[in-house]
Amino acid sequence: MLTTFLGVVLLYLGVDKFYYVLAGGRKFATFPDLRTQLAVGGSYLLLSIVYLIWLADLLSSSWVHTTWSFRSILLRTSFFWMAAFIAYPLGNDTYLYLHAGLMNLSGANPYLIRAASYVTELSPYVDWGQTSTYGIVSQALFTFSALFVTIHPIVALYVFKFICLALHLFNGYLIWRWLPIPERGRITIAYLLHPLLLMEQVSSAHVDILVSTSLILFAISFAKQKLWFAFAALWGGFLGKTLPIIWAPWIAVTLLRQGHWKWLIAMTAASGAIVAGLWFTVMPGLPAWQSILNPGVAGQYQSSLMAIAKFALDLVRIFTPESLTVIQQRSILLTLANFTLIGFLCFYGWQLWRSDKRWNNTPQMLLEDMGWTTLVLMLFATSWLMPWYCSILITFAALIPQARLFGLTTLAFGLSSSAQYLFGTNSSLKSLISIGIPLLTLIISASILRSKSVPPPEPPSAFKRLTEPDATAELN
Repeated sequence: MLTTFLGVVLLYLGVDKFYYVLAGGRKFATFPDLRTQLAVGGSYLLLSIVYLIWLADLLSSSWVHTTWSFRSILLRTSFFWMAAFIAYPLGNDTYLYLHAGLMNLSGANPYLIRAASYVTELSPYVDWGQTSTYGIVSQALFTFSALFVTIHPIVALYVFKFICLALHLFNGYLIWRWLPIPERGRITIAYLLHPLLLMEQVSSAHVDILVSTSLILFAISFAKQKLWFAFAALWGGFLGKTLPIIWAPWIAVTLLRQGHWKWLIAMTAASGAIVAGLWFTVMPGLPAWQSILNPGVAGQYQSSLMAIAKFALDLVRIFTPESLTVIQQRSILLTLANFTLIGFLCFYGWQLWRSDKRWNNTPQMLLEDMGWTTLVLMLFATSWLMPWYCSILITFAALIPQARLFGLTTLAFGLSSSAQYLFGTNSSLKSLISIGIPLLTLIISASILRSKSVPPPEPPSAFKRLTEPDATAELN
């Protein structure tokens, strides 16, 4: 019922908004009024809560037949992913993607020309006027989808959504192949039905789905020791969205520990060649590379610790305006943002050092470390945190279901991210919910799991040491 309601309301809201703006109406970013915000945001949050209740029952029961084929899983989950495909994107990012695609088709470089300074038929729907923040893989999908704008912009939008749906189902299939048989049925179903994935990666068609595909392909390739495929998967993810760059140190350390220093040198040289090739073609000069680092959000704070700090300083300025100027406030926030980044780098360095003492040479351990790095970055050192950023963490959790603490924290983060739409422009409350729920879950879960003092389970056969002859028997 909740899924049907969301699908129908989002479809009506999106199509109505398209023609309303086309007729010269005032553009709005997400919701036209408070009633729509409460209806959509409330039902989405309730759906996420129902999902968690259902998931707890799923993981504790034995009703999922372990020998279900992936085709059978697709049939049983089809209503939900079809509803997500039909639902119109919530927000204007998809218009921005198609706008960049139209720029590419016209020969305008979106890394050098601001979106706001180039006029296409989708310009009235574009919120962000900066240069493009997405790599060439994303640009290729934008350009292909933009070919259908000549038929109708909504047709082009659904072409892009179809690509995202296909990638979501493909990701589910890869996870089904990756997991050992006793777990694959439950985890695959849970992944395909996760409300945040269906809302953000399929319904709203955010390019974060490319990062999820990249991560899964990397995991499978690395487990099979197909290192060049793993290298290509990571680069493909980076050229979709820049997040995978933070995983590079883990890959380098892993290759060195396995004695693959020749591979590391070769991959470093290949990376240099890729950068040089892009520098002299589609991404010429430093400004183009700076563009993909999303400079437009510098000094802005959304659903983060920094947003909470900004709210506290705003209160100081309201009640004692003589004690704090706007310039001083900005300086304090910039200093705090730098401290959070330094703190993240210290945590990352500690992780790399600590891994030397507990390294067991399994893909599972590497993925868990990469996942914790990404989670800490988002919770503590990301000033601009959008609801769909959490989607990559859900992919991590599906790949390493044995990492219980990480999984519980990620599920809580997914719930808090889903709650962001309900609170709309209430930045302080939205930030407190978005960050507070996963942090509280992390603290409580760590305490409970530690008190149980249960030794970690032995890795399944798919995660045995890569040096053993049958390391990839399950994957094959």
